Amino acid sequence: MAYKNEVLAKRIKEERLKKGWTQKQVAAMLGVEVGTFSGYERAYRTPETKTLEQLADLYGVSADYLLGRDESWLEKDSPPQEIELEQFIREHPNLRVFGDPLSEDVKDDVMLALKTAWEVLKKQRADREPKGS
Repeated sequence: MAYKNEVLAKRIKEERLKKGWTQKQVAAMLGVEVGTFSGYERAYRTPETKTLEQLADLYGVSADYLLGRDESWLEKDSPPQEIELEQFIREHPNLRVFGDPLSEDVKDDVMLALKTAWEVLKKQRADREPKGS
């Protein structure tokens, strides 16, 4: 079970850094001590279910993703299905453009952009991989 705790710790830290937040800021948002939150990121402590749910909401990801149960669609070997993208957008109601909720047209544009980003990242990864002889 240590592996899952290490994945959780890594993802908690990665998502915090993506947001540009300090440990102190996130700890305050969660209502925990900084040392407690630091323990989450170093895999010395495991957040309670309620805290895990709060973290997922703060970061805009699923608790399953934080726990390592659900990989990011960018990590998959095939492009995400349209239903996956739609589900992703619908599960994150706090997604906004310039502070406004996404309209249906914007959702379509976001889904197209995500698919395009996946293709670009896949090509970059393939270009970095050593070529077989």
